[in-house]
Amino acid sequence: MQVVHAADLAWSEKEERHREGGLAFKNLFRGENGDPNNFRLVLSRNGGEYQSPHHRHNFDQIRFCVSGPANIAPGKTLEEGDIGYFPEGAFYGPQHDHGRPRVTLVMQFGGASGLGYMSSDQLRRGTEELEALGTFGGGRYRRHGAGGDRDSYEAIWEHVFQRPIAYPPARYTDPLLIRPAAFEWRADRMLPGVRRKDLGSFTERPLKLAFVALDPGAVMELGESNAMTLVFVMEGEGACGQGAWKQHSAFRLDDDDRLALQAATPTQALVICAGRL
Repeated sequence: MQVVHAADLAWSEKEERHREGGLAFKNLFRGENGDPNNFRLVLSRNGGEYQSPHHRHNFDQIRFCVSGPANIAPGKTLEEGDIGYFPEGAFYGPQHDHGRPRVTLVMQFGGASGLGYMSSDQLRRGTEELEALGTFGGGRYRRHGAGGDRDSYEAIWEHVFQRPIAYPPARYTDPLLIRPAAFEWRADRMLPGVRRKDLGSFTERPLKLAFVALDPGAVMELGESNAMTLVFVMEGEGACGQGAWKQHSAFRLDDDDRLALQAATPTQALVICAGRL
């Protein structure tokens, strides 16, 4: 089991340059290169203009709007408190944020197809090498002397892995926009002072999303076998076996790991559970 406190981390500027805009990150957890379960969990901050073209991923992505809205396509915006699930193979965009400040929790990870996920280190190295051979702009990449441009992420992926990029059949035709505020809290009959919002279970992996709420003094155990569980504390303070936790603390539990959260103040947390491939 691992724990990290986002408030103790510095923002990393200009970590991603293949899209248009100024994003900064707090890296919470990362997986292992080459593992089909590879992933990263970050807090992303955008205080300026940001745009990306109409595109799709060969990995899964989850976005939780911690503060501020996030545009994902014309007429489609994640509002504060909303969650977006962007399945591998599903197109979305173009995305254009007009300088509205926002902080988003983002998880990118290998999807049920088993195609895996290119790590941020590989992405950074590929970007630096391609910058010597061409230019990035508007989410596209053009090689010097070439006749056209292409999606910047695809160009980097193919440069890093030295083969054409592949996409799985789209299990969902579009991203799913989830409005948790519209869900009702359900009391846990076995755990006094604990409530849940089960937001959905996706693909044969499966991937499960839920909100949990704890009253002061309530205790809840988290973790599942043959799965990775990530917990992000939206609000509240308390204790566990690894010491105190607070707002924007995050936990990673693998397979047989278990975490008992005891709330000292009213607490809400997002729980992401991804079955092992």
